[in-house]
Amino acid sequence: MGMAGIGETHPIFLAEGLADLERDLAVIYTAIAKTAQSVSKQLPFLLGMTQSLNPFGEKQAKLDVFSNDAFGEALMETGRVGWLASEELEIPLKGSSPEKDSLSIAMDPLDGSSNITTNNPLGSIFGIWRGKLPQRGRDLIAAAFVTYGPTLTLTFTTSRNVDQFVEIKEGPDSGKFALAYQNMKLPPKPEVYGIGGTRAEWIAPVERFVRKIEARGMHLRYGGTFIGDYNQILQRGGIFSYPSHKGKPGGKLRISYETAPMSFITELAGGSSSDGKISILDLSPSSLTQTSPFYVGNSDLVRELEAEIAAG
Repeated sequence: MGMAGIGETHPIFLAEGLADLERDLAVIYTAIAKTAQSVSKQLPFLLGMTQSLNPFGEKQAKLDVFSNDAFGEALMETGRVGWLASEELEIPLKGSSPEKDSLSIAMDPLDGSSNITTNNPLGSIFGIWRGKLPQRGRDLIAAAFVTYGPTLTLTFTTSRNVDQFVEIKEGPDSGKFALAYQNMKLPPKPEVYGIGGTRAEWIAPVERFVRKIEARGMHLRYGGTFIGDYNQILQRGGIFSYPSHKGKPGGKLRISYETAPMSFITELAGGSSSDGKISILDLSPSSLTQTSPFYVGNSDLVRELEAEIAAG
């Protein structure tokens, strides 16, 4: 992957980085970037829990609600979105004039909110399609994610690449996003892995696979926030998984909101995804809430794990 932007005499700012994109996508990415800054600024203040539940019966953090409302309002105000689905909404929002080829967005407005009080990295995930949802990941036209960590970053797909921009905190360009990594690729030599759930819950093929990669010197890096853990795979190479469990064969992560957008990004970065048999991008979810086992990272590791699963 190529580093760029913030260390150069003439950094590439977000507007320039979006100049060659389809106008609708440039407007959407700009709205995401600006709203992410608002969410980031609220992190020190909205750390409590509300008494309400989201559509999946999970208690919503105040920041969950704020993030959902902020991204929802900003994206709908662009006038480019026909439908907007969110993990925090029971019914997708409909734009003023949704057409057959309108942009549709499925988002996880705040990934990892259970880790708010422990100050772990958080994230936001966006999948962008044309037409009504749900659709296959293979039909995505773009995807993006935000990381709220020591720095605020926006990572998104162009027509061919994955680029990452970072918010500048000080100086005359404070508040702007500058290109940090261009045409990101997973390193060919994988270093780390992260597997969700407890080892006792893993199906036998996953446990066998982990023993093998540990014996090869790969290191466990798992913080319990999807975006935080995925960033390590993108930067250092390896594999991330929320696998099929003995008591939860369908996994935990949702295809439309989480795994399809991140699988789309991964493929453009030279990696692969799988539900244990086929690419996540080739799944056809019947609902926005459908889950699947999820394995993503360097292609050789994903293929190796698929072989373990096929062996039973």
